[in-house]
Order: sequence, then C-alpha cells, then structure tokens
Amino acid sequence: MDESPRRGNKRVRKLVSITLIIPKIQKSLNILLRQHWASFRKEQAIFDMLTHASYTRGLGRRKKQDVNFKGRKVKITYTLYFKDSRKRDLSNYGQKMLDDSLVKEGIIDDDNCKVIIEEAVRIRQDKYNERTEILIEEAQ
Repeated sequence: MDESPRRGNKRVRKLVSITLIIPKIQKSLNILLRQHWASFRKEQAIFDMLTHASYTRGLGRRKKQDVNFKGRKVKITYTLYFKDSRKRDLSNYGQKMLDDSLVKEGIIDDDNCKVIIEEAVRIRQDKYNERTEILIEEAQ
C-alpha cells in the first residue's frame, strides 16, 4: 500500500495490491464441463467460502469497504501449486469460479474485460501445500 494525500485530517491509504491464498485448486475445465450443474454450484459455493475466509483474514482490523478495488481496473495473477510435477494444460485451469468469487465478495466490481484488463495463470509445484494464490494488482 502506498500513501495518498490527506483527506481532511485523515491520511487515506490507496490499495495497490492484495494476495489471497485459497487452500484448494479449482478442478480442471475437463472435469467441470462434465459435471451436473448442481455439482458445479456446490464447487462454486466452496470457492466463495474460501475466498471470503482468505479475504476477511487478511483484513485484520480494517473495514471491508476500505480494502477493495471498486471502481478500478485490475491485473490478476493466479498461481496454482500442485503436489506433483505432472504436465498440465494452462487453459484447462480457467479461473471462472475464482473471478466470480472475487466479484461476490466485493473485491472487484465485475469480471468483465473493462475491469480485469489482464489475467495470468501460472502452475508451480509444492509437495506439501496444494493451494491457489491470487495476486490482484491495480492496473495503471
């Protein structure tokens, strides 16, 4: 976070980036597309809960309305940490569920191309801690 000019007697902090750690990896699109819609909905609800937990844990004593990217364009980087080192198709791990969870939680306004101007997916290995890290940065 960097310092912005004072507003009245208060110093206003401008959010530049935030990292959320989700202790789960979204299923591949090959699996999701073959699921019944109800199973897909359950999976989305899980990601909504995990995103909420990660976001509120990171807030500390700050208020939700002070720590978001409302009204701003963002760049998002998803880093997926798998336990094994198998080859995986990047495009098979679309971030649709996570984008929807970020919107639902109020972190970003929408998941369209006018709000999210750049998205990247990276795949890494961590034998002991499978997870998804979401880096959200304000776009210049």
